[in-house]
Amino acid sequence: MTDEHDFWDAGGIYRPPTHPVVELFARQRTAYLSARGLLGDVRSLLDVGAGSGFSSSYYPAAIRVAACDYAPGMLVSNPVRDRLVCSAYALPFSDSQFDAVSCWELLHHLDEPTTAIREMLRVARRRVIIFEPNRVNPGHIWLGLTRKNERRCLRFSPRYLRRLVEPTGGRITQHIRCGLLFPNITPLPVARWLARAPFRVPLIAISQLLILEK
Repeated sequence: MTDEHDFWDAGGIYRPPTHPVVELFARQRTAYLSARGLLGDVRSLLDVGAGSGFSSSYYPAAIRVAACDYAPGMLVSNPVRDRLVCSAYALPFSDSQFDAVSCWELLHHLDEPTTAIREMLRVARRRVIIFEPNRVNPGHIWLGLTRKNERRCLRFSPRYLRRLVEPTGGRITQHIRCGLLFPNITPLPVARWLARAPFRVPLIAISQLLILEK
């Protein structure tokens, strides 16, 4: 995984978190989480694999967000004040230190995703919020076949994601397919149109959302 480590440590090749398509993508996610009551009881949140801030930047202002990532080259661009370089396999936080923990499209880049899920559950007081690719989406099929750092997204069926979670003891309370926006490649006019579509999309959505409760 050295090549992938170097890719992320160099900062990747992605749109900045302030890009309007990234904002549409992220706000659609956080609006759904808020509407489902998944953020209303959250005052502190740890964003694992936060990178440059696609996710960290758009949680409600009332939530104090801490961002962590193992790649300094990504984290340096994250606008969140509380940032820490660390491994998802050994989070340097106390048990139940954060009301919630989130990771957006992290697990398919890891050699040991179940270890990371177990660590996120350990430091979460209430829940863990996981977004991962939906492998049957045509865009993810293309990315998985053409980009080495995205190849593992081809494994991520709903069944596969649930299997990763099972050994951790976390309780799955929601698991859906959602979203149609690719934040790094969707043109802005198309993104504005897609953002008006329902967030929950059967079968061909780009993502899976899985909620784990303690």
